[in-house]
Amino acid sequence: MPTKESLLSLHRNRLVPLAVAAGVGLGVFAAAGPAAAGSTDEAHPDWQPVQVSPKEQAYNLRWTVADPRYDYVNGQQGQEFVPLTDEAGNPISKVLYGKDRGSAYRIEVPIDWNGDVVFWEHGYRGTGTTVYVSDPSYDLRRTYIENGYAWAASSYGENRYDIEAGALATERLAQIFDARVARADQRFLQGVSMGGHVIGTLLERDRGVEWDGAAPMCGVMGDYELYDFFLDYNLLAQTLSEVDAYPFPSQAEYFSQAVPQFKAALGTPTTPTPVYSGLTEEGETFRDLITAITGGERPGDDEAFGYWEGQNFVYGVVTGEPGGLDGVTQGALWSNEDTDYPVDYTFEDGSTLDQRVERVAPAPGTRSRYLSVPVPAITGDIDVPVLSSHTLGDYYVPFSMEQYYARDVAAQGNADLLVTRPIRAAGHCEYTPEEAASQFLDLVDWVDNGVKPAGASVLDPEVVADPDYGCEFTTPVRTGTRAFYAECPTP
Repeated sequence: MPTKESLLSLHRNRLVPLAVAAGVGLGVFAAAGPAAAGSTDEAHPDWQPVQVSPKEQAYNLRWTVADPRYDYVNGQQGQEFVPLTDEAGNPISKVLYGKDRGSAYRIEVPIDWNGDVVFWEHGYRGTGTTVYVSDPSYDLRRTYIENGYAWAASSYGENRYDIEAGALATERLAQIFDARVARADQRFLQGVSMGGHVIGTLLERDRGVEWDGAAPMCGVMGDYELYDFFLDYNLLAQTLSEVDAYPFPSQAEYFSQAVPQFKAALGTPTTPTPVYSGLTEEGETFRDLITAITGGERPGDDEAFGYWEGQNFVYGVVTGEPGGLDGVTQGALWSNEDTDYPVDYTFEDGSTLDQRVERVAPAPGTRSRYLSVPVPAITGDIDVPVLSSHTLGDYYVPFSMEQYYARDVAAQGNADLLVTRPIRAAGHCEYTPEEAASQFLDLVDWVDNGVKPAGASVLDPEVVADPDYGCEFTTPVRTGTRAFYAECPTP
């Protein structure tokens, strides 16, 4: 089996220039996530030739825009969007809504408006052809209004994983807000999951709309690295179980034939569970490698693996569209072409994991440094405060996204503008209302009063591996996957 050092050494070569640009050694980046491994040996007979993902046709769809006056619930018209009220039933806000260039929007302004507005960025909504707007999650609507902030939200002009659609719709909505309400004094961003990718993109492009601070939650702050993780997870399972299932077959075939073989060879859970046994030696290696590429050794990492492996989520996402990109990009954008895998795991013939893993390059033209493409890269070039948060055990959008973002921001010389908060849960975007509210209110206190909020390092392995990591920012409740984690010390 690989040594512990090599298990924490899975990395992408993009981190090497980041280390140099930041003026620090690669060892700093090696911890708590992807880091340096032994050199690859492309001359070895077991080395896998690079397979370039096929180029496919990008296309648009005919989108239906749901009426923003009403909630949209399971394809049906829901409750009407009306002002919030106080305990006596008196309105404490006024609401506006409408449609603009193929998207729907909502705006709510408190009676006692302080002049600032928050733009809520929703997460991935699948590939259905109806776009709809919804209120901010976690009861943030009331948090905003009761603290004097207006808010605005867009459906975006498209579903699927289209970041450009979200960014364009938000910039348009900022202009609509200024026209229909008044020019805002300050504009803030808050949102979840794919919405974090939208936020990261908006902060870096200059389209005439200025932002004053951002609070991404469980966000795809590592851009393409999310899709690289999906690829890695599957190719590592295939390689360690010695089952060849790439190129990926249909989801039905993958789930009925390949995935059961993975689980049999690795001894991994077949149902979501934080408690499991029976991992083979290869299964233990798989678990430890997945822990490494999702954020490194951290509280609840074994439990999170059992929970997500048992769901088969990461197996399913690579065979569906893939990953919401069908028609958005000209083929798959994931890659492990330059990834270094541990070299001290050897198979019976003496070959290493690094030599055995199949190599995949993205479809031509799918990865771009430009910000006006459907799935843009985030570079960390920020000039306003960002308070980010992430649940520790998430595999839908892994905690490692925060590590990639922290490295990018540091490489740009902007580390003082980023604070990150770990949350002790394994579900995707599994927050309490208190956690979401404090993240926003602490952000605006930072922007308005210069009070930099508390956070935690995501790059120091000793900090991340501390059994109490994240306690300071996690609501002490035992709901959902929070029960996977040891109770925090009483303050």
